[in-house]
Amino acid sequence: MIETSMGIITFQMEAKFNIPICVPNISGNEGRNLSECIQTKFVSSVGKFVDEFEERLETLSHFKHACAVNSGTSALSLSLHNAGVGSDDLVIIPDYTFIATANAVRHCGALPWLFDIDPCNLNLDIQNVRNIIEKDCIKKDGNWYHKKIGKRLAAVIPVFALGNAINFEELNSLYSDFSIPVIVDGAGALGVTSKAQELGKLNVTCVTISFNGNKTFTSGGGGAILTNDSDFHKLCKHTSTTSRSGYEYIHDRVGFNYRMTNIQAAVGCAQLERYEEFTKKKLDIHKFYSEELNPMNDVFMHEDVHSSRWISYFILQKNAPFNLNTLFLFAQKNGIQLRPFWIPMHLQPPFETCPKEDLYHSSVIYKNVCTLPSSTNISEEEQSFVVKTLNNFFSKN
Repeated sequence: MIETSMGIITFQMEAKFNIPICVPNISGNEGRNLSECIQTKFVSSVGKFVDEFEERLETLSHFKHACAVNSGTSALSLSLHNAGVGSDDLVIIPDYTFIATANAVRHCGALPWLFDIDPCNLNLDIQNVRNIIEKDCIKKDGNWYHKKIGKRLAAVIPVFALGNAINFEELNSLYSDFSIPVIVDGAGALGVTSKAQELGKLNVTCVTISFNGNKTFTSGGGGAILTNDSDFHKLCKHTSTTSRSGYEYIHDRVGFNYRMTNIQAAVGCAQLERYEEFTKKKLDIHKFYSEELNPMNDVFMHEDVHSSRWISYFILQKNAPFNLNTLFLFAQKNGIQLRPFWIPMHLQPPFETCPKEDLYHSSVIYKNVCTLPSSTNISEEEQSFVVKTLNNFFSKN
């Protein structure tokens, strides 16, 4: 028995099934590609797979440019740095996000400015952002400054929580109306692309992607910066490789050793070969939960959002007759992993003193989010068992 920092008790799984939240599906050409890396000895940041990976990302996302790096956090940090974010600046981020978003801001010496989320999609409330910038900031010499704090507002980082997209028109307008860099943290957003709304139609500074092992597509570790700005892309490519300016060891600016390795890209290429299969599977998983779970009026799922459905989830209603701890215990005794999601930034020790707006929704909702098994290799039998087990719990409660 293990008790977590949230007071949630977990048990070792000793049931018929052992169904995790989200694990990588490594069953394609990953081994073949890795073998080629080893045989050719191109295992580091030089090799054909890095170029191929970037080209495939451009095709699939409909962005003009992709810069592959070694992690999603590196993608965020590099993007902020190249957007001009520096010491003592302010960067708007949602309170409800993974800590990498806030960490990347601090890596630049800037300070996160915490904003509430829209309960309809768990993402940054863009209208609220607009209102507060107009009310609490003043524009001087082409930059926005916080009236009371005096710091420059250097960027905004909207996050696509659990793969849920923010309305593209809202993001594009925010970028064009305020001329503040907008860097979308789309860690789990790959797969949101559709004929109706392609990622590449985002007219913002860039979108960052993660290829961590729990994402729909993984390269073991890794990330990417997607952009339609050719100059920004060139800068990211250059600074990600220590800003080396030629064959000789001359470096024309401060740079980073952030480039993706050929080994990582080899795995990533094999994953992207199955783009349609994996994205469809994620949508099917969500649809099955949505149609088959029978929780009465105690939980709800966000249906009316454009999403990659990276991880399926539901939100416990305020007056539900049970709490999530009880559900987690019941599920784990039956071999099913359920778990909460992010803890808001204002509750994280490194960021609890950051400037913040009213955080009502993020303070309440995070306690009620329950993520569901969503691996692309989950079987029909396993998902049916999850639904049957949860419905049994709902009926008893």
